[in-house]
Amino acid sequence: MPIFFMTLVREFLASALFVFGVFSLVYFFTDHFDWIYFAAAVAAFLIAYFVWPSKKRGKRDDDNGFLDTVELVIEFPVELVVWLFRLVGRVLGAVFGGKGDGIDFDI
Repeated sequence: MPIFFMTLVREFLASALFVFGVFSLVYFFTDHFDWIYFAAAVAAFLIAYFVWPSKKRGKRDDDNGFLDTVELVIEFPVELVVWLFRLVGRVLGAVFGGKGDGIDFDI
């Protein structure tokens, strides 16, 4: 029972942080680009990502469609930024002759 309770607390906390991050991001765009809101949104998204008991990282093993959807939504902002950095790294590595697989231009 205590493990279930702790998982429930982590899910609730991560969801609340994600909602706070969304509201902070909305305030950032509507309140004359006040950067404190942007910083709060980034921090909230990151903390929510690490607090959420992720199924991918082996922290949650129950099959619940609703929680899987919430997990997808909470992890999306961080996964998007990580994907963009990886994409830029691969393109720059291919252009500047870095190691690894990249884009090959034959001209």
